[in-house]
This record gives sequence, C-alpha cells and structure tokens, in this order.
Amino acid sequence: MKPISVIAALLAAGALSGCAPTGPQVDTAADKATIEKLYPAWVEAANAKDIETWTSFLAPDARFQPPNLPALKTHEEIRNFYGAFFEDPRFALDCHQQQVEVAASGDIAWSRGSCDGSFTGQDGEAAYLKTKWLKVWQKQPNGEWKNLVNMWNSDLPAPGPTGFRR
Repeated sequence: MKPISVIAALLAAGALSGCAPTGPQVDTAADKATIEKLYPAWVEAANAKDIETWTSFLAPDARFQPPNLPALKTHEEIRNFYGAFFEDPRFALDCHQQQVEVAASGDIAWSRGSCDGSFTGQDGEAAYLKTKWLKVWQKQPNGEWKNLVNMWNSDLPAPGPTGFRR
C-alpha cells in the first residue's frame, strides 16, 4: 500500500470513529414543542385559579423576579404571591408565548412572551397590567420540563421624571 493510501485510510477510520454518538441524542425540536404546549397549560391553570396544578409547573429550586419587589426564592413565597391573585375574582390572564429556544444540550431552555392581566387594584376597582416576560425552563431528571426562572416587567409607563425608579 502506498503511504498516501495508508494515511487516507487512517484518516477515514479516525473520522468514522469520531462520528459515533457518545451520549443520548437530544431532540431539541421535540423539547421545544413540549414547552410550547406547557406554557398555555400553565396559564390555563392560573385562570382556573388551581394553585396545585399551577405550582406543578415549577422546578424544585424555582425563582421568580416580579417587578418592583424582592425576588421570590422559595415555592412557599411563589405560592403565596400567586395565591393572593388566585383569590381575586377579577384575576385573569391573557398570555402568549412568542419564542422558545432549547439549548443544544437539551437540559435548559428559555422562552419569551407577553401577558395582559386583570385584577382588583388597591382601591377596590378593576386594574389591568400589560407585561413582557422571560422564562428559563429546566429539564428534570425524569424528562419533564419545569419553570426555573420567571421574570417580567410592565409595558405601562414607568413612574418618575426619568422613567426609572430606584
């Protein structure tokens, strides 16, 4: 065999051996489709004011970042925050997920969207909110996707002369 042929054969063998999968295959398209279905179900649980079903969408170490409030760092804090809304007869959400991206690793994803909500304001009158949000999803060891981080802010005009309040 000529030296060039030997080198070509070794390179081909090396290339083929490097093509073999080293771990489980990740189907990011399927994961994306799962999250696209999960979010509307989560909103449906919120509108049904079903706190048990709603909290089942949370990762064990979920964190929420509501606007103008301290971070909610435990399931109990998150549950209490939303539980107060769920007790409000005017509470309702109209939310839309606009984008979902899954990491190539298949263990983390993010989504973004918008939400319009209604509730009873501090004055007892109907109040409304318009928000945009960003969520981080985490695949659990059992393969389920759960919400790990939820952060949102308002599309309503900001208070203060510069539009920014500390």
